[in-house]
Parts: sequence; structure tokens; C-alpha cells
Amino acid sequence: MATHPAPNLWEVQGRQIDLPVTVQSATFAGALWRTPRAAVDAQLEQYGLTSAGFRGSGLAVLVCIVYEEAFVLGGYDEVGIGVLASGPGGPGLFVLDLPVTGAFTREAGREIWGLPKWLMTSKADLGSSRSTMAMSDGDVPVMDATIRTGSLSLPFPMPSAGRTWARAEEGPHEGRLLRGKTSMRFRGLRVGRGRGTTITWGEHRMADRARALGMDRRPFMTISAERLTANFGESVVVH
Repeated sequence: MATHPAPNLWEVQGRQIDLPVTVQSATFAGALWRTPRAAVDAQLEQYGLTSAGFRGSGLAVLVCIVYEEAFVLGGYDEVGIGVLASGPGGPGLFVLDLPVTGAFTREAGREIWGLPKWLMTSKADLGSSRSTMAMSDGDVPVMDATIRTGSLSLPFPMPSAGRTWARAEEGPHEGRLLRGKTSMRFRGLRVGRGRGTTITWGEHRMADRARALGMDRRPFMTISAERLTANFGESVVVH
């Protein structure tokens, strides 16, 4: 179990993690869907949050990231589905599933940030105008995605910052609602309108959530980046 001996300092499996954690190099691909607010609310009800969408529509997000080795949590692949949620303090991204290929980052993510990480296997090729990610839970196929974006990348880096929500399932914050903050910078960013993007979902609880949110349809936007840098700081207990 992780320990939290001081602010911005954690120990996981005997290894010290100083916050914020800095990611120097990763590749990224993602997609966004408009989905009925009622569908988002159905996913968030058990967490005490509601959809932060507009005019009857909510927002669902798929992210696929490959992290390189030179980083405190190790090198691993990650797939996430999340929704834009509203709670005390305003909107933020609530991640419903975040499977990863590394056991250490699974424990750190669950106990430090309250993220719903679990172990998967994957095969990924990200960061161009055509990105692919296939993932399984053991022998059970979960997702096979091809994400297409524009052929031209932006010639300058694009910064992004946002808030997150999480409900910790274990660790020092077990059962508590957490509010986090992230900052990211995308290099070689490409954007698309979903054309040519195909996502096949298997028979799995994560796939069921994705279908309930309409993520088996064509997304309205796709994104890829040849390089992602990011900072993940301390989360604050809301209640």
C-alpha cells in the first residue's frame, strides 16, 4: 500500500515519488464524442457528480497514450475513457476506466490520484495521421481502434491545462472524492473530424460503458500528437 509521509511526497513499493510528476516524452491519440447528458449522468450517479455538458449534450473522451521509460512511473501504454463532469468547484474530466500495461503505475495511479487503473495488454502505434491501439483484459478483447487525423501537424506546441475528478477505491484516500489538476503540452499536433476512424468494442465492462456513451459511433473530433509533455500534481480531497 502507498504511504503519504508529507505533502507532495508519496512512497509506492518502496520507491519515492515527488509531486508533481513530470512526463518528458509520450505519444498521444484521442477522440471526442457528443453524447446525451442523461447517458453521462447515468455513469456519474454513483460518484455524486453530474454531466457538465451544454444544451442537452455531454462530452465523452477516449485517450490512448504511450509513455517512454525515462519517467518515474516507468514506460507503459494507457487507454482511458472519461466524461466531462460537474461537482463542487466546477467542471473537470472524470475517468471511468484507465487500463495500463504497468503494475507499478497501476498501484501509484490508484492510490495517489484515485484513478481507476487496471492491468491490460496492448499493441500501439500512435502519434501520426493514423494511430492504432488494440487492447485486451487477459484473453478478452476490449478495444481495437484506428484513429485518423489530418496529414499536417501544427508547427508550434499547444499547451493545455485542466481539472480532473476521481473517486479513490483504495489507498489513503479510499472512498473520497478527489480534485486534481494537470498541465500538458502537445507537439506535432494533428486534428481530424473523425473521418476514417473506426473503433471496435468487445464484450467487457469498459466496452459496455463506451457503448452506453455512444463511443461506438463516429467521433466529432480526433487528435494525435508526436510528443506529449505533462505535469500531474497533488490531488485535493473534496469530501
